[in-house]
Amino acid sequence: MTAPESVYRKIARELAAQADQHAADRHPQLGRCAAELGLVYLEFDAHPPATDHGVKAWDAAEAARESLTWGTAVGCGSDTARARLHLALDALAREHAAH
Repeated sequence: MTAPESVYRKIARELAAQADQHAADRHPQLGRCAAELGLVYLEFDAHPPATDHGVKAWDAAEAARESLTWGTAVGCGSDTARARLHLALDALAREHAAH
C-alpha cells in the first residue's frame, strides 16, 4: 500500500500542468511563475513550515496561486519571491533552534 500524496505535492503537480499549458499557449511569464511556485510547494513538502515565517510563506504562496488564477504574472512573481524568502527564514530559525 502506498501513502497518499501530500497536499503540497498535489499542488505542485497541478502547478506543473499549468506551467506546461502556459508554455504551450506561449505565455512564458505565467509558465515561469507556475513552475517556480511549484518548487515552493515541493519545499513545503520537504520541510514543513515550523515558525511564523512558515505561515507567512504559506500565505504568500497562496496569494501567488490566486494571482495565477487571474492570469497575473506580476502578482504571482512577487508573492512567490516573498514565499521563498520566508521559507529560507523558516529554515534558518529551525536550524538555530536545533543548536
